[in-house]
Amino acid sequence: FPEFNDELDFIREFYISSDIQLDNGDVLNFTLGKQQVIWGKTDLFRVLDVINPVDYSRHNIFDELEDVRIPQWMISAEWLMGPTTVLDDSNLSIVWNIDKFRPNNLGTCGQAYRVLDAGCFFASGVGPVPIVHDVKEYDQDLGNTQIGLKWEGVYGDATFSLNALHYRQQLPSLHFRANTAFDPANFNPTDSATFPFQADGIFDIHFPSVNLLGGSTDYYSMDMDAVWRFETSYTQGEELPRDTDGYKETDMFRYVIGFDKNLVIPTLGTGSAFLISAQVFSEHILDHEIDMPNDEENWTATMLIKGWYINNRLSPQIIIAHDVAAEATVVAPSIEYLASDKWKVNLGLNIKT
Repeated sequence: FPEFNDELDFIREFYISSDIQLDNGDVLNFTLGKQQVIWGKTDLFRVLDVINPVDYSRHNIFDELEDVRIPQWMISAEWLMGPTTVLDDSNLSIVWNIDKFRPNNLGTCGQAYRVLDAGCFFASGVGPVPIVHDVKEYDQDLGNTQIGLKWEGVYGDATFSLNALHYRQQLPSLHFRANTAFDPANFNPTDSATFPFQADGIFDIHFPSVNLLGGSTDYYSMDMDAVWRFETSYTQGEELPRDTDGYKETDMFRYVIGFDKNLVIPTLGTGSAFLISAQVFSEHILDHEIDMPNDEENWTATMLIKGWYINNRLSPQIIIAHDVAAEATVVAPSIEYLASDKWKVNLGLNIKT
């Protein structure tokens, strides 16, 4: 049971919340404790939703983010300003993550749902030399806290947000430890002192500070009876791997366009509407180098079809995702049955091509 650890991960959320009513009708809300703070409008792709790290050792990317986010100790405040002369509703919120920094959990070697075999790579070595020399630790002090600001509003059938966040990159950045005395003429495969990297470890792992600016909007179209979603972010300070030089700091631009519609399909034997949701995710490395494993530009498309039967207790669904650069497709059919208020059974299958 890995949740029973020093961080008390078995406690999913534990916080207190209080409202203060102002004389002008506005409301101030304060929340303190272990919590999830969710930004953005998209599913699966974390464009703005990067405040909490994620535990990918639980079913890789196939679980709902609500179930795999790692709650952290935070202080959040929200000023509910209500309607203005222009907007139908508006609010301003601030979140301060005071917890000790934790990266995404990529899983350990041997776990069925480890991500990209990262755990096995980090645990391996080249001959007697370990891959990892050291993992940078960040003290729990004021300088290492993470803070974000969000302004959100409603205008007619559109909801929007503007977001700013200072945080740490949650994926590891590998810093190569070169052997400055390396001489190809003296290389000896049996003597680690002659290797091009240092003998006590090839890489140090860092998690650099990142600044994010972004926004999101969703628009309900009455003519289509559907919702269009858009989310974007621009970041400075991320570090991406390179094949010949360890890593490089680069600016990143990401966006997601989504479409959601509820549709009744009588031929499928239910009067309940099916949810049809499609998304296109795009990522652009603005300071790309030719030796980076990731493409300079990439697109991923997903589609979800989900239905309900037996008074919404039986729910089949299928998720299809295609990565353009990898030329790979995943199909994930599943079925969920709500046996009672306390028991739920889920059967799923992941097919990769």
